[in-house]
Amino acid sequence: MDDIVQEIGLSKGALYHHFQSKRDLFIALIEHWMDQFSPIERGGLMRAKPSREIILHIAKFTAKLFKRNPNWFLVEPEIWAFANRDKEIKEMASHLYGSVLNEFEALIKRGIKFGEFRDVNEGMIAMSIMTSLHGMIWFALFKPNDFSLEEYVDLNMELILDGIAVQD
Repeated sequence: MDDIVQEIGLSKGALYHHFQSKRDLFIALIEHWMDQFSPIERGGLMRAKPSREIILHIAKFTAKLFKRNPNWFLVEPEIWAFANRDKEIKEMASHLYGSVLNEFEALIKRGIKFGEFRDVNEGMIAMSIMTSLHGMIWFALFKPNDFSLEEYVDLNMELILDGIAVQD
């Protein structure tokens, strides 16, 4: 909590006014992420687009969020560690990640149905996409100089999506 107070410039009392503990803060963050990363197709904005394009849009959107505030993503490993000790946090995080994985799986299934992707294990590909996007955390930790975040995201998505694309 001391690190958070220092980073955001509030007093400890102001922080504790809103969050009684680190646990309460993590719960609020997970709830915020659930809202922030709610399925992009929910509003039907991209339904007419190919699955590949929607997945790339999600990846680029996530990269934009990261560039706006990379420290925000550094909380995620803290939440993972906390989830191993707290059943409610684990259930909330599992629900969040399950929702995102389900969204990616649905997009892969849709791409298979419409001949965009070959028949693959949708869950495995969804996990590959998700773990690739989690790789952005490394940019906050280690700040590579030989390639950009955008290059990283573009290359990883290209490798995954080209790997499952139906070949002409």
